[in-house]
Amino acid sequence: MFEHLPPTQTLRAFEAAARLGNYTRAGEELSLTHSAISHQIRALEQRTGRKLFQRVGRQMVLTDSGRLLAGEIRQALTTLDRALHISRAETGRAVQVLRVSVPPSFASAWLVPRLAAFHQQHPHINISLRSSHELSELDFSHADVAIWYGRAGNKNHRYERLLKEVIFPVCSPTFAASHPDLTPQDLPRHPLLRFAHHGGWEPWFAAAGIQHGEPQSGPVYDDPMHLLDAAAADQGIALARSCLVHNHLASGRLVRLFDITAPARGSYFAVSPFDTGKAEAVAEFQAWLGAILSPLAA
Repeated sequence: MFEHLPPTQTLRAFEAAARLGNYTRAGEELSLTHSAISHQIRALEQRTGRKLFQRVGRQMVLTDSGRLLAGEIRQALTTLDRALHISRAETGRAVQVLRVSVPPSFASAWLVPRLAAFHQQHPHINISLRSSHELSELDFSHADVAIWYGRAGNKNHRYERLLKEVIFPVCSPTFAASHPDLTPQDLPRHPLLRFAHHGGWEPWFAAAGIQHGEPQSGPVYDDPMHLLDAAAADQGIALARSCLVHNHLASGRLVRLFDITAPARGSYFAVSPFDTGKAEAVAEFQAWLGAILSPLAA
């Protein structure tokens, strides 16, 4: 393979001589003698079977064959130089471990299935994932960056909004099929599953124009993914957050009821300390998160 390729030094000598039109100046550029350049050119002419230069006065002028070959070799050397530069840059970047604190619900529904793509695009960053409850205090003693659901608060930390969610009701396909004429006003007469945190049904009732207080009965779930699983198991209607329910809707485990949405009371943020020593890795991770979440924002 590549048996027709001459040594790289020969190609560099020819490219320099072709560009400068002078063997002596080409030798000075490459720290070679005039004789060495001349020898390399003759070797290349013997290999190609073509005259590459002709003397015109004191100048060495390219022949038509030499001009064509010079362009091809210059392009090939430029490509090779760029490839080696990129390789050196990647090798020179020390692999960093980025400790990410993340709510279990977001990790299982959105982040973990997509981490392979992050590692492929950012081989110099190893993610160390640490689960934390969505309502826990931000603690950076064991994390470099946290995915936080709620509202921007602590001024000692940097908050980067990733996604503003909406909420809407969902149910199992079986329930939807058995209630084809269901209206928003009918919902209070059916089992409504409740979430223990981040508000309840009232914001969506208000958006739908339903005069009804917060449900006082029905199962309560502390984990938002358990809430969705209960709805998929036909235990009632759940009020879903758009990010967490995405996979359930895509797979058909759940179906959406109505086109009415209400703003969720929280947003997803990437939060990090101002004095982090891994600012570049944090920025790359945040940019990647923003890109994968952008379809939901749209």
